[in-house]
Amino acid sequence: MGIRININFDEKRWLETDFRAMARKAFEATLRLLSCVDFLEKTEISILACNDQGIRRLNNQFRGANTTTDVLSWPRTDQFYFQGNGVLLGQKYKNDTFDLGDIAISYDTCTKQSEELDLKFENHVVHLLVHACLHLLGFNHQKDTDFQKMKELEIKCLETCGIENPYAL
Repeated sequence: MGIRININFDEKRWLETDFRAMARKAFEATLRLLSCVDFLEKTEISILACNDQGIRRLNNQFRGANTTTDVLSWPRTDQFYFQGNGVLLGQKYKNDTFDLGDIAISYDTCTKQSEELDLKFENHVVHLLVHACLHLLGFNHQKDTDFQKMKELEIKCLETCGIENPYAL
């Protein structure tokens, strides 16, 4: 069965893609890379697959930024914590499951960015979902050293998915 992914398709154009497969690929690659493979069957992530209007509203509401963005994430840090040695610890959520948190992703911005960067849409979406999953696991990019660490992890995750390093293109 694998990781439990709950998706709310607020933007119907996402339904024309294989979004669930992209999400599964991104999340499983991230958890495997970080040696959280024991938790794949016990992990849950919820996604709002929306458009620019929806993500602008959320970005304004939660970050005070009245602008669009590609992806947002809200970790359930009250449920668990992730140790750098690959151990996911904490209280289980419902049904013996770790609820890592919530993600919102904008179809409009993903499409625009993939065209501007000349990237395959699916590969770009997987990259953004890997990035968001790392945030759910407690990683951030506030400092240059943190950005470098996240970037290295993203590249490794994408490599396991058969996706070229987007930072090198």
